[in-house]
Amino acid sequence: MRRVLPWLVAIVGVVVIVVASQIFIGSQGFGYDFRAYDLAARRIAAGEALYLPDTIARYNAHAYADLYLYPPQLAMLLVPLAAVGPTTAVIAWYWFRIVALAIGCAVLPVKPWVRLTLFGIATLSFPVLYDLNLGNVSLVVFAMSALIWRLGANPLAGVLGAVLATFRYPFLILGIAWIAMGRWRLVAAAILAGLVLTVLALPIVGIRGYLDYVTILRSLNDVSTGPDNLSVTASLTQAGVPSSVASLIGLLTIVATGLFVIVVGRVRDAETATVVALTAPLLAWPFFHPHYLVALLLPAAFLASRGRWWAVGLPLLGWLPGPLLPLVAALAIVAPALPGIEPRGSELVAAEV
Repeated sequence: MRRVLPWLVAIVGVVVIVVASQIFIGSQGFGYDFRAYDLAARRIAAGEALYLPDTIARYNAHAYADLYLYPPQLAMLLVPLAAVGPTTAVIAWYWFRIVALAIGCAVLPVKPWVRLTLFGIATLSFPVLYDLNLGNVSLVVFAMSALIWRLGANPLAGVLGAVLATFRYPFLILGIAWIAMGRWRLVAAAILAGLVLTVLALPIVGIRGYLDYVTILRSLNDVSTGPDNLSVTASLTQAGVPSSVASLIGLLTIVATGLFVIVVGRVRDAETATVVALTAPLLAWPFFHPHYLVALLLPAAFLASRGRWWAVGLPLLGWLPGPLLPLVAALAIVAPALPGIEPRGSELVAAEV
């Protein structure tokens, strides 16, 4: 059963993806997030301004549809899809992210049964299904995070970390973890890669593109409490906590998350510190959506690899009601560093790959 069950779970995962594809593709809301990426990429391909001139007004009016709020690099990477029609592009993006999920599970530096089981569990989790339908980058972020974990001290991990930070700024906390761990080569590689990514974008979007982006970031309202946000601040506010108190608790949560990453980086093994840092962005930013919990796959794999087989079910906690999801995120960040979750001598994960 130990050999067969993981394969059965993985096969169930494939079936779920096939069924979900029939439901999602062409449905209302399919590719909602991707449409913003796609339109931005097509503007670049057409030589137009990357950011819409009314981005700030539309965001502050809670009219989020088609708004591109990322740095230029993501849109640049998607320019090749502008060569085909929007319908073909969104379907290609959909299947690309399924491949990213499979690759992410396959490269996790854990035992094969964990990889297989986790792939099947992932397809049953709300964050993964939600992300697939929306067309967000969370599954790509997961695949890159899995690679960073596997690469360890390889400088290429620093390059991938820089790319992740252009997708989602909270991944800058990974650099803080590397500093705490004394992995200076990774820090240097990340800084160099970040500079290269910035320079490469200049001939395409120009200085104006970056200035527009900074202006947009500075002018957005309700980032921590806006609609569809399940951050600590937003969840407390919705529960009736005064906004000033909720904001203070939200800020303290971000600070505590950063301090926790530093402490783990200093006192625990490098693998634990890496997994904690890759999960920490869930609470290291005042913005939190359910599909961000695709990151639960990382601590689930880590804990299962260290003898807590039940942890493969951690991604299923994404089905809990929205206000509870910040607590799930906190559990996912803290659990890998709990006392007793230690490397097991000759059973170190690195030796199990």
